[in-house]
Formats: sequence, C-alpha cells, structure tokens
Amino acid sequence: MKQTVAIIGAGETGAGWAARFRVMGWDVRLFDPDDMARGLVGAVLQQARRGLPGLSDVALPETGDMVFCQTISEAVDGAVWIQECLPERLELKRKVFQKIQEHCDRRAVIASSTGTFTLAELQGCATRPEQIIAAHAIAPIYLLPLVELAVNDVNSPEVTARAKEVLQGIGMAPVDQQGEERVSVALQNALQTEADRLIAEGMATADDISDVLRYGLGLRWAASGLDASQDAVLVAMLRALKAQDAGAGAVLNRFDATQAEPVLDIKQPLPTVTRTVPLDWTDYNGHMNEVRYLQAFGDATDRFMEIIGCDADYIASGGSYFTVETHIRHLDEVHAGARIRVETQCLLGEGKKMHLFHRMYEGDRLLATGEHMLIHVSLDTRRATVPADHIAARLGQIATAHAALDLPDGAGRAVGEDR
Repeated sequence: MKQTVAIIGAGETGAGWAARFRVMGWDVRLFDPDDMARGLVGAVLQQARRGLPGLSDVALPETGDMVFCQTISEAVDGAVWIQECLPERLELKRKVFQKIQEHCDRRAVIASSTGTFTLAELQGCATRPEQIIAAHAIAPIYLLPLVELAVNDVNSPEVTARAKEVLQGIGMAPVDQQGEERVSVALQNALQTEADRLIAEGMATADDISDVLRYGLGLRWAASGLDASQDAVLVAMLRALKAQDAGAGAVLNRFDATQAEPVLDIKQPLPTVTRTVPLDWTDYNGHMNEVRYLQAFGDATDRFMEIIGCDADYIASGGSYFTVETHIRHLDEVHAGARIRVETQCLLGEGKKMHLFHRMYEGDRLLATGEHMLIHVSLDTRRATVPADHIAARLGQIATAHAALDLPDGAGRAVGEDR
C-alpha cells in the first residue's frame, strides 16, 4: 500500500523532496500559498523522472499521486512523513509546527529541512517535540543520496529508527549528525571562507579554485574511502563527465580531438575505431561485457557515417541512418587495457541501404565481428528515404572499391552456424 508524505513549502527544496518521494512510489501532498510553486514542482518532477529511475537497475515502484492542498491540515492528514521546507525563519517554522501537530498523526515523523537552526530551537515551542527531527539534504535532492539526520535525547529510538527506514526506503543515505550544526553547511562555509582568503591574498582566482575542485579534488573526494576499486570508480565518473562534455570530461574530449585521424585508403577496409578498453567495460567474468562490443561497433558505424559525409551537420539538416539489423560474433576474449582497433568494410551502399561489416582486432588477433544493415531515413517523417546526392556518391565510391575485396569470413552467417 502506498504511503503518504506531506511537503510543507514547495520551493526548490520542497520540490526536490516531493519529486524524490513521488518517483519512489509515495503519494505526495503539498502545501504552499505561492501560486508559482506548481510550475516549479512540475519542472523538478520532470527532471526527476528523467534522471532518478536511471540510477537503478531494477524497476522503481509505480509513481505516486500528487495533490496541491489548500490548507496545512489537509496536507498532513494521514501523512506518515511530513517534510518542512519553509524559509529559514525560526518563528515561522515554530508556528507551522504547532499547526501541523494540531492535525497530524501522533506517530508521523516531522522532518525539518533546515540548514541553519538547531534541533532544540525547532522543538522549542512544539506540542510534541519528540516528533520533530531534522533531515537536511543536498540539491538536487531527487538525485543525490546524502541526507543529514539530526536527532537528540528528546526523540525516541523508535522515531530515529523509523526516520532511517523511510529515508533508506527512498534511496537516500542518512548520515547521523553528532552535533546541532549541519556538517555539510559547516564544511561548505569553511571551504568558502578559505577560498575567499586565497582570492583576497592573490593566491588564486575564483576560476582557479573551481577548476581545482572540478578537475581533481572533487573527483578524488567522491571516490574517497574506497579500496583498489578507486581507479575503476574514477574512470567511470570521468567517462560519465566525458559523455556530457562537462568538467574534467571536457578536458578529455579536447585531448581526443587533438589526436590525428589515420589516412584513409578506400581500397582497403577503413580504420574506424582505435582505442583502449577502459576498466568499466569489463564484467564479472573479467573480460569485456557483450554490450561494449556493440558500443565499439556502433562507434565504428558512426565513424563510417562521418567518412561518407553523414556528420553532425548533415544529421541536423534532417537525414541520418538507422540500424535495422545487427549480428555480432564473439570470437576471443578482450580484457581491460587491451588496445583494440576496428576495420570496416562496406558490403553494400546503394539506394536507401548501407550494409557494413566490422572486424575487431588486438594486434593481429581477431576478437569479434559485427555485421550491420542500416537504412537512410528522413528525421522529419521518420521514414526511409534516399540520402542526399553527396552522401550517395561517397558511399557508392567506397562500396565499389570494397567490392573488389574478398567477402569477409562470417558475413551473412546466421546465429548458431559453425564459425
């Protein structure tokens, strides 16, 4: 049965909490007198729906319902968790806590998002202070798992246990706060103070400090406390940043762009991929995951498309190739650190069709082959269509040259046939 959470205050923080709870299957009731709150919550929820489910390798619960309530009493009625996300004004929070406790279940957990006030201050005028805790999260709340959980001697062990159970149940990592001050806020303030000092003394600029965090310390801190798996984690983070062309990933992309492309001889299979197998491409058997073979061959297809002129500008103009059939043969093991190359032969290139055959090598050792049939489409209609004249001409030129080559071993072979 779905549980209900009440969110009191639907600014950025409240919207983040609402999005995480709802995507995790909770019914959400919100109260905020600001008419602009609906638009903000809707936008944040849309972002959460795109991002949060992708962090899990299993299906999340069905998304809960969401209702904007006209009164606090309506919002908290039946809620088992009440998240207060009001502006940092102590008297306002205390007044609202009193209102909440007039109408909420006595067993409900009331959690404040404060990063400013102590728990004792929040509990000061409460009817049932033992109900109130602090749960301070870091934006974007719908993605980052950290939540600083503050309880004190007024709270019962049952309230603390229930709070941790709820937070862990929505995919968060509650960290106990030993004192009254939120550690993340104190740490952020300390870093800002030191950064301001370095800037004032002329030792660094704001951009310098930002770069130190983005390109080094921030990444190392994110992987801190790990054993020998730290390298794999750092590689995965850097490659994720690379895919987004952000931070240290943008540095890696700029480096890649400086590397010289091999000279093309269209009378021979074309070199389309040359790379080293990264750590995060391996699986539990210690060799390259089968999905990565497809990625390598997909990259080879993308490079072949660039060679014939089907590049980013052409795709932006409304034409591209879609893969309609794929056959991969896994012939030998590939391990992390292996330097692989893919050579591509065009078996057919006429009309709407493009038939490619990729061979993957490490040195002279054949590792795998990939055979792919692609159809040219209009991105406006999403239907098959002939390519532009310059694409057809270049593709035809390569296909004619490759027709003089021997048919690759394995071309046209069905699944299950002898190699």
